[in-house]
Amino acid sequence: MKKGMVLPVFISLVALSVWGCKSKEPEITEGTATVGIAIDPEGKEQKESQDKGEGREKGQKEKQEKTENQNGEGKEDEAGQQKAEQEMEKAGTAEEGSRFSFADLSKVEFIFCSGAGGWQTSLTIKEDGSFSGLFFDGNLGDIGEGYPNGSVLWSEFDGSFTQPVQTDAYTYSMQIAELEYQEPIGKEEIREEIRYCYADAYGLSDTRTVRIHLPGTPLEEIPEEARRWVGYYDLSQLTGETLPFYVLENEEHQYSFRGYDMVEELKKTIAYTESQAAEQEELIQKEALSQAELTEKTGYLYDLWDQALNSTWDVLKKTLDPETMEALTVEERRWIEQKEAAVAEAGAEFEGGSMQPMIMNDKAAELTKARLYELLKLLKIRYNE
Repeated sequence: MKKGMVLPVFISLVALSVWGCKSKEPEITEGTATVGIAIDPEGKEQKESQDKGEGREKGQKEKQEKTENQNGEGKEDEAGQQKAEQEMEKAGTAEEGSRFSFADLSKVEFIFCSGAGGWQTSLTIKEDGSFSGLFFDGNLGDIGEGYPNGSVLWSEFDGSFTQPVQTDAYTYSMQIAELEYQEPIGKEEIREEIRYCYADAYGLSDTRTVRIHLPGTPLEEIPEEARRWVGYYDLSQLTGETLPFYVLENEEHQYSFRGYDMVEELKKTIAYTESQAAEQEELIQKEALSQAELTEKTGYLYDLWDQALNSTWDVLKKTLDPETMEALTVEERRWIEQKEAAVAEAGAEFEGGSMQPMIMNDKAAELTKARLYELLKLLKIRYNE
């Protein structure tokens, strides 16, 4: 983590972004249904029977039919009750088995995106149902006076959901109770030579009801359009497949946010970092490298550990409670100052020499790596790993 880094997430993400991808807000057409009632234009009165014998026979027949109908209705009611009890038992068993609550989402980040890197809305949900997130849609080619680094639609937001209500064995429904943006929609400003245009977050605007589909949901039970947003375009080649992750579905428009386990994804990042670092360290030890090459390799090592540290910090920020995160932020700022002082001191001995940058990179990588593993311990404690 380097002092003075401004919006590193934007710089890395916006480099992949292009405006003009698929339409985000499809037109919604409302339809009306009509019910027709057939009327007999020749309504005639029925004639009364004059024959008492016929009347008695008719009465007996009606009585018999009534008894048979009552018996039939009784059997239908009994069958219907049994079916209802079975459905209730099934739902109750599923509810007991899953015991879903917002706490189950504490490690999950939900992402709604174009699939081509053009735009993205991400959010995380706390155990009390509150949520926060980020939306961006960047275009590095949209430049002008004062913003040579491009433009971006941007918003940071906070909100809360109502308590989820189970609607079937694998689905819960909830309402967006609050949604607030940190900057007014429509505001524009230039920061770090980038034009920021504050906008509604795709996937959350113009909606109220959100469904949660649990892992294990049969894919055919998810609306087709909602499935497509999380990568399931064609089920014809799939039989009995179920959802392997959480999904948030915008009920009104069937937009879907795919859930990712942040801790598991971070583990992959750390494993990649360790592999790349070991490779670079082996090259430094075994290869006959020039001083310029050594400086380049140690600089790459520092960047590797620093990126892993930033990824870890991002997960901590999204999973720890505000009080713990506030205290940790104070501690992190103190660590940055101490690290930079230690790096400067290490380089001072070689000041002006060709080895100075290498020595400083090496010290920065060493301290950053150590700090990374200190922060990872917090996640292990948080999730009892």
